[in-house]
Amino acid sequence: MNEDAKLNDFLKERLESGIPGEPPRLDAIMHAAVLSARRLHVRLWRGLVVAASLAACLAALGLLFVHLRHSPQPEPQLAASPVTSLPPSEQAVVDAIDLLSMADGEELDVEDGSVEDVLLAWQDAPYKDAVSTLFTEAETSR
Repeated sequence: MNEDAKLNDFLKERLESGIPGEPPRLDAIMHAAVLSARRLHVRLWRGLVVAASLAACLAALGLLFVHLRHSPQPEPQLAASPVTSLPPSEQAVVDAIDLLSMADGEELDVEDGSVEDVLLAWQDAPYKDAVSTLFTEAETSR
């Protein structure tokens, strides 16, 4: 047993050689534990608040998407186009020309013509005033 006592003393000295003389007091250990718990508590709540905010934003976006998807959209009101008895593809061209002429502040004077007539009237609309004044001046000078 003496041999075991020598071995135990040797191991005890080796293990205690890196430890400071007085062990930390219980209040220092409790203080460190409380600080660690507070940090963990703050991190936990911060993560939960971020997750809840993200969930609320996604829910609001989802509701907005559903509302926009299922709400009735008003039909755009188009002005009566000068030509109305055309196939749908040609009618779309006439409607586009009519919208462009309205944006320019011009009114087309075409009555039930073809798409070509509407296009020519739209192209000639800017020059209509200039040409009409030339003809009125020529007639008055005679």
